[in-house]
Amino acid sequence: MAQGPNVIELYEGAVQQMLPILGAVKAAQFSVASPCAEWTVQNLIIHNIKVADYAHGIIQGNNTTNPMEVGDPLPEQGARDAFAAGTGRVLDLLKSTKDLNQVIETAFGPLPIANFVMFPTLDIVIHKWDLAKGTGQSTVLDAGLAEACFGALQMGAEAGRIAGVFGPEVTVPISASFQDKLLALSGRTP
Repeated sequence: MAQGPNVIELYEGAVQQMLPILGAVKAAQFSVASPCAEWTVQNLIIHNIKVADYAHGIIQGNNTTNPMEVGDPLPEQGARDAFAAGTGRVLDLLKSTKDLNQVIETAFGPLPIANFVMFPTLDIVIHKWDLAKGTGQSTVLDAGLAEACFGALQMGAEAGRIAGVFGPEVTVPISASFQDKLLALSGRTP
């Protein structure tokens, strides 16, 4: 039987790709619009920090965080450090979990932890692009992460559109890169 991607490595890779982007955001850019409709750069940063808390809570079965409530101020320790701390907690939890196939309750219904982890991974990867685009940084995504996230998103894009999380799919050539296919599927123009 073929083994799927290592979801811990994918999550950790997404985090490592996001950290330098967060670290390069300047205070003057916090109020700038982002590619996410109605969200500023600061709202997008808050969302990313909250997604880590949300994922940790869901995996533990005691979530109290709404990652869509993005009006909070930035944490005192700074965006990069807050994101690193939150995602570090998630990674520690994942690495200490004996069975990633254990089924947990999620907003998407019951899922194995390994499947659920692809949602915050996908969120980080797409929002890395959004944050980079909104702050004038390199929007290049890791090709392996883009491919894995594209595969995961193919199964949930329509549900995301219905929930209002994604805009309509953008048409790209069949020969487009996985990055462009991922962005297009999530309603972004590459």
